[in-house]
Amino acid sequence: MKKNSYLLSCLAIAVSSACHAEVLTYPDPLGSSQSDFGGTGLLQMPNARIAPEGEFSVNYRDNDQYRFYSTSVALFPWLEGTIRYTDVRTRKYSQWEDFSGDQSYKDKSFDFKLRLWEEGYWLPQVAFGKRDIAGTGLFDGEYLVASKQAGPFDFTLGMAWGYAGNAGNITNPFCRVSDKYCHRAESHDAGD
Repeated sequence: MKKNSYLLSCLAIAVSSACHAEVLTYPDPLGSSQSDFGGTGLLQMPNARIAPEGEFSVNYRDNDQYRFYSTSVALFPWLEGTIRYTDVRTRKYSQWEDFSGDQSYKDKSFDFKLRLWEEGYWLPQVAFGKRDIAGTGLFDGEYLVASKQAGPFDFTLGMAWGYAGNAGNITNPFCRVSDKYCHRAESHDAGD
């Protein structure tokens, strides 16, 4: 009996020494996701993350109101650009029904995100972005955002003006640069 328990103990030690415990680690940094508008972000909210330099993505998003087609590229570690084409299903192409037919409103635009500083041990990554440059102005807006990774979590906090900050309760600091940032167009119908 002692011999069997001795052999069983030796076998258990041999098997357990072959097993390795693995430390739970998280990728550093976590991979970035693409937002509904294209470019890195969370659903319709941008974050301060920039895709790895040279990363090219093609995106398609579809919901009840919009159909988004976008292409994003991280040109530098600190700059990301997006070209977007949007089919707005809730609006006709023109204010004149006979002219529009079944055609819905379309918006073409360009966005960029510029990293202001990189994430450190204590400080978050901070970025500034502009949406709908040279478009119809339907999604026109600016934002300032900070993101900080803590273990497997990536926290984001930011402020936005224009479409992204559509509550309109914070005065846009760019009003000092140009009045167009203070008074956005209310209507984006063709022919107005």
